[in-house]
This record gives sequence, C-alpha cells and structure tokens, in this order.
Amino acid sequence: MTLYPDFYAAFACRAAACRHSCCKGWEIDVDEAALRRYAAVEGPLGQDLRRSIYQDDDGAHFLLGEDERCPFLRDDGLCDLIRETGSEDILCDVCALHPRFYTEVGDVTLAGLGLCCEEACRLLLVSEAPLRFRTETGPAVTFAELVPGAFKPEQLRFQPRTDPESIGALLETYARTEPINAAWTAGLDALRADVPACSRAAEAFRTTFSSAVFDRILHYILYRQLDRLETDGPDALAGYAQDAVRFIFLAAAVTGELPEAVRSWSEQIEYSTENVEVLLVRKHERY
Repeated sequence: MTLYPDFYAAFACRAAACRHSCCKGWEIDVDEAALRRYAAVEGPLGQDLRRSIYQDDDGAHFLLGEDERCPFLRDDGLCDLIRETGSEDILCDVCALHPRFYTEVGDVTLAGLGLCCEEACRLLLVSEAPLRFRTETGPAVTFAELVPGAFKPEQLRFQPRTDPESIGALLETYARTEPINAAWTAGLDALRADVPACSRAAEAFRTTFSSAVFDRILHYILYRQLDRLETDGPDALAGYAQDAVRFIFLAAAVTGELPEAVRSWSEQIEYSTENVEVLLVRKHERY
C-alpha cells in the first residue's frame, strides 16, 4: 500500500521556469540500468554521454561543469537529453524521480515530494485546508488520523516562539548543522547577527500569518520522518518538526518569502541525513 499527500498528483516540473534547477548544485548519480542504456546510445550524443560520466568506489556520476551544472542542462533551463531524444525515458533514475521520495514503513510506502523543489512548496502552501493523505483507492485522512494517538494534540499545532531567547537558542542549534552552500551560511549568519531584530520581525509576522498553512508545513515535515517514529519517539520527532517550522517562520518573517524559506530549509536539512541526525540528537537531549 502506498500513501500520497493530497497535492502529489498535481505535481509537474516547472523545467525552464524554475529558479532553482535541480540540475545544478547536486551530485547526480547514474544507476546501472541507465549506464547500460547510455553505453548503447550512438552518435555524438552517445559520445557526450560517455565523456560526461565518471565512476569511482561510490558508483557512477555525471561530471558537473561550471557552477556545478549538469553537462546536459541547457542555457534555457531544459534538458539536452530529453530535447535530443524526445523522451524522458533517457533519464537516469535520480533525474526521472526527483523530487519524489518513497519511504518504506512496514508494509506501507510513504510517497511524497521533496520540499527542496519550489513547485512542491507551492503546492503545499497554496491551500489552507488540512493536509490529507490517501492511498490509490482509500479515503483521504488527516495526519492525526493517519497516526491516531501517536502525538499529543498540541504537538500537531504549530506553536511559534518569538522571544529573543527562544530565537537565539534555535539559531544556535541550526548553526550546528553542516552548511550545504554559501547562501545558507550567509542567511543564517545574518539572522544570528541581530536576534532582537529577528524577534521584532517574528512578532509582527505573528499577527498576520496563517496558522492553517503552517500546520500543513508541520504535518508534512512529520510525515517525511515517520519512518523514525518507532526509534526516535513522538516527543523527539514533534520537537524536531516544531523547531523546523519555527525556523521557517522566522526566515519568512525576516525575508517575506515563505516558499523560499521552506525550500531552502528542506535543501539544507531534509536532504542531509547528517543534519537531520544533528537536530534529532538535540531533541533527544531535551526529552
């Protein structure tokens, strides 16, 4: 059985319209099946493919170019492999599936869209209705109904903290994570440099923000980590998710850009197993 969030089926890649292409800044693994396909491609495209892949002990990867771009990312933001062949079947698994994720929990597969993708963020944030999940044939259920009794009701409601002490502690916790890029470091340093200003911005934002939208973010972050519920426990997971949404809330309050606050948080945290571990360890220390 596979579970899907209510916006999953609406996803379509923005391609050239995306401001944060997933074809640059990421190491792109090439699976064995794709390697076999690429070995059989003839002509100049086949030669380019084979020149653009290197293999080491960790497997096969595309050689990234300037600005860590995939060698087949065109200047117009489209994929040269798709344009040349006319089909997405040419893509390796990573490119074909991203930003989709699938997590096995017992006999259930949790499917979703990674929030490092700006279109996934848009779909999550476009509604104020409670986030729901469904199987291919079953009824839609809320997150609380998905895991009945696992979390206390207050753990499933976003609880902003806008005082300087809480904000300072949160920022210092996030400073323990390994930065994914210079932009993240610069943004975090800017927040840490003036905690009182952050507190004022957060307090002002508190009077206008949509609690329903932030509850959707909270429930989706919890959903992404549900495979850890048994090992880490509900209190640590709820603490991790509340802090995550507090950080997103703060970044949105300061910058005025909620979708980008969600996207950059996910890119920094959810796509780094080590960073998730760092933050969950801090929650275990608390509980």
